[in-house]
Amino acid sequence: MKGTASEVALFGPRGEGKTWGAATAMIAHAQEHHATGHALPVKWLGATSSFQSHKEKTHDSLRAGTWKGCWQIRDQGHQAVFEINGQRLVDLRLFGVGDEDGMNRLRSEAHGLWFEEPAPAAEIGSSGMTENQWGIGISSLRMPSHANVAISTQNYPDQDHWTWQRWKVRRHRGSLMFEIPKNERSTPEQHARWAEAIVDPVMRRRLLEGKPGTIIPGRPVADGFNEDVHVSRVRLRPREHVALWIGQDGGLMPATVIGQRVGARIEILAALHSEHAGIRQHFRYTVIPWLGEHAPWVLEDRALVRVCYDESMDSDSQADSETNPLRVMQALLPGHYRPGQNVPWAWRRDPLLAALSAMDAGVPLVILNPEFCQTLIRTWRGMWHYAVTFAGMVRKEEPKKPNPPWADLGDASAYLIADMAPLTPQKDRTKKRQPSRVDFSPFTVLQQGRPR
Repeated sequence: MKGTASEVALFGPRGEGKTWGAATAMIAHAQEHHATGHALPVKWLGATSSFQSHKEKTHDSLRAGTWKGCWQIRDQGHQAVFEINGQRLVDLRLFGVGDEDGMNRLRSEAHGLWFEEPAPAAEIGSSGMTENQWGIGISSLRMPSHANVAISTQNYPDQDHWTWQRWKVRRHRGSLMFEIPKNERSTPEQHARWAEAIVDPVMRRRLLEGKPGTIIPGRPVADGFNEDVHVSRVRLRPREHVALWIGQDGGLMPATVIGQRVGARIEILAALHSEHAGIRQHFRYTVIPWLGEHAPWVLEDRALVRVCYDESMDSDSQADSETNPLRVMQALLPGHYRPGQNVPWAWRRDPLLAALSAMDAGVPLVILNPEFCQTLIRTWRGMWHYAVTFAGMVRKEEPKKPNPPWADLGDASAYLIADMAPLTPQKDRTKKRQPSRVDFSPFTVLQQGRPR
């Protein structure tokens, strides 16, 4: 309202009054605009992905009885005005940006900009709005005012979506972010009814729980993965002088997943990948530095390194021209190397699914380190997936490819778990093997009678 921030975002669960917050902010801004000597009404651009969304949601919010008829919908729904005592304060133009006509409206000059739900609700459906469209809208704020403000109201997006990055991660200059907690306006009964209706756990997280969540583009491969169960709440550290297992996928997006076995359980310590790099570059600049900092003892004892790799890496096509990826890895990180199996797909899939569904004395068999496994968390959450039809049916019982880096990290984790065989009891290697005693003499065997 005062103009201390030029870009304001309001994140919140469904039903908590985000649209009401935007409408109220426009009115308060108009009052300050008039108090500082500027003429009314204040013109706002109200953009969403499609005009249909405004018709289905925004219109109902502005027609609510609480407003006492001060908000009025005109021009076949493309205009909303706020009038009180015969004075028009706000002139809000409503449109979708999904066509050229909408983009032309976004370019018209105004005092303020409002983006409603710029993040898509799902991968199949609304496409949302882009950061470039946001920039175009900001460039349209050319009408004089005490503050030309752009505001965005939305449910929580995917954590990689530009809105979350702009306001939460990168914290764009001049930005201000508000978060509405769940049940701020909705009742517990409403929340429970919505939770029962929304079966997708990711959509529950984004729409009801007030948390960012990965939009799942298909059916997750890592069926059974539960972030609340399989991700440690504390940092996991490598245990000294204990073997490290490595799952390795190749190609132009090399991926490495590192774990240790603690009794029957698997602790996954890190998931690393490099973009557009050969194995030599990936190991030299990513894997070896991580090991040197967090598990330096494995660099001095090759017996503590166990690598299960994509069998196609034993070729001359994915590393420097003079050597193949397998020999590069063995030279840079000596240890025990074993090829994984690409065919059948079940060789990689089944151990992973079995491990995710198993518990050991009430503790999950697989646990992830929150510090270095964020990409693997997103991979297992659903970015590593089977392609599906619009009806939700799986197109092919193999993960969608190409899908970097998610398919690469998924394969690397599958190689790791298949090699570690977590459901196989671990042998106690600390006990010395006792020599067998054989009571046998070639000189007496013929003197004994045949057994009856």
